[in-house]
Amino acid sequence: MNRPDTPVRAVPRPVTLIPAADWRPIDIEDLEPAAWQALRHPANTAVVAGPGAGKTEFLAQRAAYLLQTGICPWPQRILAISFKRDAAANLGRRVTTRIPEHADRFASMTFDAFTKSLVDRFASALPPDWRMTDGYEIDYASERFLEGFLADIIPAAPASLCPQVAALRASRFLPDTIGNWSLPATIPVGDPDDATAYAALQWWHDRYLRPGPAKVDFIMLNRLAELLVRCVPQLRRALRQTYPFVFVDEFQDTTSAQFSFLASVFADGPTLTAVGDSKQRIMGWAGALPRALERFAETFDAASYPLLWNFRSSDELVRVQHIVATSLDPAAMPAVSKADASITDSPAEVWRFSSPDREATVIADWIARDIAVSGRVPADFALIARQKISDFENRFRQSLGRYDIKVRNDDMPVGAMRLQDLLKHEVTRLLLGLLRLADQPRGLAHVWREVQATLARVHGDVGDDAGQRHTADHLSKLTISLREWLKDNPPRASSAVDCVNHLLELLDVDLLHRYVRSAAPADRLNVLTEAFQARLAAVAPESTDWADALEQFECADAVVLLTAHRSKGLEYHTVFFLGLEDRQWWAHARDPIESTSTFFVGLSRAAQRIIFTTTHPYARQGQIADFFTMLDQAGVPEIDHG
Repeated sequence: MNRPDTPVRAVPRPVTLIPAADWRPIDIEDLEPAAWQALRHPANTAVVAGPGAGKTEFLAQRAAYLLQTGICPWPQRILAISFKRDAAANLGRRVTTRIPEHADRFASMTFDAFTKSLVDRFASALPPDWRMTDGYEIDYASERFLEGFLADIIPAAPASLCPQVAALRASRFLPDTIGNWSLPATIPVGDPDDATAYAALQWWHDRYLRPGPAKVDFIMLNRLAELLVRCVPQLRRALRQTYPFVFVDEFQDTTSAQFSFLASVFADGPTLTAVGDSKQRIMGWAGALPRALERFAETFDAASYPLLWNFRSSDELVRVQHIVATSLDPAAMPAVSKADASITDSPAEVWRFSSPDREATVIADWIARDIAVSGRVPADFALIARQKISDFENRFRQSLGRYDIKVRNDDMPVGAMRLQDLLKHEVTRLLLGLLRLADQPRGLAHVWREVQATLARVHGDVGDDAGQRHTADHLSKLTISLREWLKDNPPRASSAVDCVNHLLELLDVDLLHRYVRSAAPADRLNVLTEAFQARLAAVAPESTDWADALEQFECADAVVLLTAHRSKGLEYHTVFFLGLEDRQWWAHARDPIESTSTFFVGLSRAAQRIIFTTTHPYARQGQIADFFTMLDQAGVPEIDHG
């Protein structure tokens, strides 16, 4: 059996190792004492890191420590697993920037990408009962389909199981039932004696054990990968030998299926580092485990280290955050702000308005004045809401438009994607970067480096000096050719299709398609390019030239409008947390813990100022009265703006 991953080079490059005692952090002044302890800990480690603690930076520094000191020796690698593609890409970029000589030994990918790659490469080693004869296709079952499936299997269930099968919820079936059932090496004959096993087996018969291509989602691929590793000891040994160190970011979002996969592959083997914050667990609806970090520490006998420094928020905001944090975890330790306060007025307030129009007008006036006197830019401000962002967009776009301030709705549909997902995607960065380099041949060294690095990954030239030179030459020729095309084709709506098609021809669409499939299995190149084309077609007619079109495409200099979920991991100087009322928080009573975690995530995006708003006269007496109680405890004043 081939190894699951192998270093690019056959022989090591001459790299001088640093004694562990002499190693120092790269590109930052220092780490907090607990971070030093966690970084040097030789066994499994659980790092509890709240908002602003620098979780990604900690992992990048730990990777540098392990690789530069030889604790992770050549040719072995570090595997970093994230739950979102942009988080995986961000961590990979940080490591590449800090230790380029070791970057080819740091594999940063999503959980889904890792498990899918195992199934794709080693499906033939699945136990005979589970081998696919016609391959598979990714297919996501809708809740309506799941409701129909559950209704169909109830009549055929053993009488003793009917009540339990009937109690299964369609909305929770995939994460709770399919994700919690470990596939047996041989398919059971007859009906299992418990409802979970019965319903799960019926699902696998309906979707997988059928004529033609199997229909799977990423929970099912996870279960197949876990079965592979459990039943093929050689694969398990190869993974452990290749990756003696494994990082898992945002561990509070781990599902049952992902947790059991980690246990099957890496228990009693590689050294695991899990980083997360249970107070930011906002993915319960998608199957995130309660107490995931605590369960990790128990299962993997991991030492726990809380990081208490907050590099984002001022001291007053950290104090407000702690009030909310203790409502989620009474034992939560207060964070220590390492960010200087840059404002002299109140850092946290509740603003009450008589109407939504009044809300938009007052806030727009305030932002315009603040920009005028402070020198801040629109991108320093965020408008965050629990959900229903579209309810706010038109009013704020008009009110801020009076001052020529743009609004970018990151939740806006673009093709089959959302704008935030499109703008963050690696393919989007590649296409935009190529267009910028072709339109402006000088002064964009950082764009050149980013595009060249992406092309090197697409062409498989990472870590290969000759391949890197080939990539650079290819990029030069590509931008020269594209420059001529842009001169002959000014931006207009009709040219968006031609522009995207021309870019794909220059890049080799088949190669790019294969790269997208391997790097982010859930993504489809045609969906990405159609969304890119739709966005370009929307902004091109109003553009004076290609530079203007690309600026409008990104709309980077704008006040951002986004949901609290989409704000996770981001930060802004000033945050307006809109809609502190039952209409936005209608599900609070159903799951107050996850709802409060969402509130905590939105609150903790602010670096210097957080302003909560409401237009409902009785918001304090509604479902989210406890939010107002916490703000009162923190001494947050309320101001009536009429």
